Amino acid sequence: MSSGWLQMLPELWVGALALFLLSLDLWGKLKNHSSFGLGAALGLFPALFIVIWQAANSSSGTFLGGMYRVDGLALLFKGIFLLTAVLVTLMSWEEASALGHGQGEFYLLILTATLGMLFAASAADFIMLFVALELITISFYVMTAYLKTNRNSLEAGLKYLILGSVASGFFLYGTAFVYGATGSTRFGELQEAIRTMQPFPPGLLFGLLLILAAVIFKAAAVPFQLWVPDVYEGAPTPVTAFLSVGSKSAGFIVAFRLLYELFLPAHAHWAPLVAVLAGLTILYGNLGAIPQKNMKRLLGYSSIGHAGYLLIGISAGSSLGATAVNFYLAGYLVTNLCLFLAVCAFSAQGGSDEIESYAGLSRRSPFLAAAIFIALLSLAGVPPLAGFFGKFLLLMSAVREGQLWLAAIGAAAVVISLYYYLMIVKAMYVDLPEDSAPVPVSLPTRLAITGCLFGILLLGIWQAPFIGISFFAAQGLF
Repeated sequence: MSSGWLQMLPELWVGALALFLLSLDLWGKLKNHSSFGLGAALGLFPALFIVIWQAANSSSGTFLGGMYRVDGLALLFKGIFLLTAVLVTLMSWEEASALGHGQGEFYLLILTATLGMLFAASAADFIMLFVALELITISFYVMTAYLKTNRNSLEAGLKYLILGSVASGFFLYGTAFVYGATGSTRFGELQEAIRTMQPFPPGLLFGLLLILAAVIFKAAAVPFQLWVPDVYEGAPTPVTAFLSVGSKSAGFIVAFRLLYELFLPAHAHWAPLVAVLAGLTILYGNLGAIPQKNMKRLLGYSSIGHAGYLLIGISAGSSLGATAVNFYLAGYLVTNLCLFLAVCAFSAQGGSDEIESYAGLSRRSPFLAAAIFIALLSLAGVPPLAGFFGKFLLLMSAVREGQLWLAAIGAAAVVISLYYYLMIVKAMYVDLPEDSAPVPVSLPTRLAITGCLFGILLLGIWQAPFIGISFFAAQGLF
């Protein structure tokens, strides 16, 4: 048990940080949003360093009666979650004026969602995984509808609540079927039971289908993607960023545990379905983004398209596919958060979320325009940026498995995405601004954007160490 608590240090730290800030809020010790934001952001860094220390010491094992596990994959995703939370906290600090009263609770919700993600990464039991996912989704329900006087925010929160509740029901019902077929909810015992089952019981496959539906909702993929554009548009911008990176990554760590670790012997049953969903998701996201006029709504459709690319790696069912997904998520983190940091900085100065409001941004803020430009090129998959090599690995995994049609769809979607991404670039660099006033950028935001830009270039130019980390994390699944 003592070893188990030691391995849970990141979760214990984030939980203690949330309780500490809640106590200060109740006692009235923190008077303004700057104190809350600064405390939350600085408080998350020790947890990130703990994860790095655990990875450096090759921490691994199963603890707490087999319900909690630490391995390379869990540590990689915990790093992604914590780094995302730090940058989202910074965005919230930038958008503080739009959040209104009760900002302390907003930062606490970021911490509780992060705590749920950390537990989801290390969950080795369906019951613990369900509780972790509910902690994530309930926090997001509240954050999405946090702008109480904004009709779009309330509508987004209600839609997310209804559809998210349905997805939770799918997950729980599917878990019941899996338990009925195997007699256990522990991943270790399920793995042994499934390997000895030939043929697979219909109840087990039906449970897998229901759980997969819940995972696809979390990943924002077809056919459970309809909530994404409305929620992305209506939610506060930091929440949209957190959903696009944190929630999506949580969905894919669950997909890894479910499809690779447990149901890899049934690869022939689920791989064709996931491959078809990947192709449909890529096409839906990229074609749906073309007519959009709102920046956050366009990024919502873009997020759907990227979920499709990640599903390509999942459908491969191979070490290369898992490595590609890990690398792609790391590149997606720095790229998407760079973009959202710039969007937050622009909207904090009174800028609209409509794409036409970005007209002439290169004249008003060359730094923000350049950051958005580079991030968009990386999302599209232009070399030598992080997004290019991530997509290259994913398409290669499809080709290796003989899914040439899926690789062709992914390659064609790159050309489609260039069209709507470059429309934003055109607005920034070609169109004339209606307001010529400069757009100031605070020093913390400027440093965060610079760090993300460095990450985009580093992952695009010097891939070897990051591919090594991604490959090492993936090996625990096989």
